[in-house]
Amino acid sequence: MTQVRILDICPSADQLTIVIPAYNEELGLEPTLRALRDELRLDGARVIVIDDGSTDNTSDVAYRFGATVLRNRTNLGYGASLKKGIQSVETPLLAWFDADGQHRPSDLADMLECLHAEDADAVIGARTRASHAPRRRAPGKMVIKFAAEAAIGDKIPDVNCGLRLFRRDILNQYVHLLPDGFSASTTSTLLFIKRKYHVLFHPVEVDQRVGKSSVRQFRDGFRTLHTILRILILFNAFKSFTWLAAVTVLGGLTYGLPVALMNGRGFPVLAEMFIVLGVQIFCMGVICDQISAMRLERLETPRVSRTETKRKRTSQQAA
Repeated sequence: MTQVRILDICPSADQLTIVIPAYNEELGLEPTLRALRDELRLDGARVIVIDDGSTDNTSDVAYRFGATVLRNRTNLGYGASLKKGIQSVETPLLAWFDADGQHRPSDLADMLECLHAEDADAVIGARTRASHAPRRRAPGKMVIKFAAEAAIGDKIPDVNCGLRLFRRDILNQYVHLLPDGFSASTTSTLLFIKRKYHVLFHPVEVDQRVGKSSVRQFRDGFRTLHTILRILILFNAFKSFTWLAAVTVLGGLTYGLPVALMNGRGFPVLAEMFIVLGVQIFCMGVICDQISAMRLERLETPRVSRTETKRKRTSQQAA
């Protein structure tokens, strides 16, 4: 029986590198790598495992399955491992894939075909209701999702699913903005949406993880909210500060005018302080907006160049 290779089904599989951060994941990594190897539609994809200072046999498992292994001497974090892996990717496409057995290679293969068919810049997994989800994390995820949607100004099907697919040339522009912790997933989602790239959300089903999670709910949750605030200020500083200034000034007027009219002793000092503070916040927003604009000009390729890149990509595919 002739084996069907991925190149006959989806031409972009040999252009894919799967980046897997792993910290003490020897139990989950083995079934993860075996499942990736057995998925015919991913045949030809390169696999990079970043051993984030593990104290178990994580690296040995990765070597046994023929993966490229990068090692951190100490535990640097999920995002730090991803950034190290991204910097070593040479293929046009790269995927993030968790090492704990949660993700299904068939979902990644579907996402790969979706990106190729729609000429998307990124495809992010959107976990279905059938997916396994620890109940204790539900409140924190709701808060993070609400904050992220408030920052974006639109609904997001899934903010921080660990299964995602990118065009490397675009993601490389923002690698330095990714945090070292687990909020790297949320950050990449916000970055791609705020910069108006062609982002698709593909339904995926997540299984129960193998082994113990290293996520700390409150610590990592607060770090994610902090990251969302940073991204909001970076990409929408003027609007953010304007709203804060308006609320501050309105608070001062709401308190000051009734007191001044009822007592007849002039405008209260506390209300004046709120109004002055609001004006200062607005001016700070103007300055931050100019700084953000200069940062974005330095970190990002002009949109004309990205359009030209897509034209070249289409011409190469046609050839």
